Amino acid sequence: PEEYTPNEPTPIYVDLVESRKTQVPFEFYDLPTCPEPPRERIKGFRKSLGNRLQGHNLKPSPYDIRATQPVSCTPLCSVSIGGKKLKWMRSLVERQYRVHLSLDNLPVLMRSKELNYAVRGYPVGFKAPPSYTGLKEDEYFLYNHLKFTISYREDPSDFEGVRIIGFDVHPVSIEHKLPDGDEFRAGSVSRTTEVLTCDEENEPVNDPSTYLTLRAGATGEDVE
Repeated sequence: PEEYTPNEPTPIYVDLVESRKTQVPFEFYDLPTCPEPPRERIKGFRKSLGNRLQGHNLKPSPYDIRATQPVSCTPLCSVSIGGKKLKWMRSLVERQYRVHLSLDNLPVLMRSKELNYAVRGYPVGFKAPPSYTGLKEDEYFLYNHLKFTISYREDPSDFEGVRIIGFDVHPVSIEHKLPDGDEFRAGSVSRTTEVLTCDEENEPVNDPSTYLTLRAGATGEDVE
């Protein structure tokens, strides 16, 4: 295991996007997501033996994490999803594709203490039947916000700094809001953009009234 000092970068890596329903995996950056960060920003990365044997092509993620440092909701980017890409994303949800990430060679897990389960990766999105939405057809929703929980171990008598012992994710689907007059456009959002639904006082939650649908607008506009 690696030791990290407080505030030291702890890079998260993206793996394949896979489904148990199909044998066709995709690269994380095939999805409409934030761009891959420059490789020179990532230091000290070494694939684990298991990754090498399985041929996994890990790539740096767009998420900036530092050891022991809590981070409130932070916007990263904005993308547009329309046309064939929108249809493809709906098919990924339909086929239950999951995104796999790793931190310090630990796979990200979705956990539920109430239901007593832990599974690797998180779903691209989810599907709701007409009985839930009141619509005539199934509705598809996108998970566009991630909450990470990283667990550390400290033992000054044995090692310096901290060791990462857990990496969990809680995905959220939310239609974010900008200040009055502003609209989401591809490339219009960065870490410094004011987003009303994402700041120190407003942590996104899964609320059916604000889920982000994978559906073109009334006039056919893209999902932003």
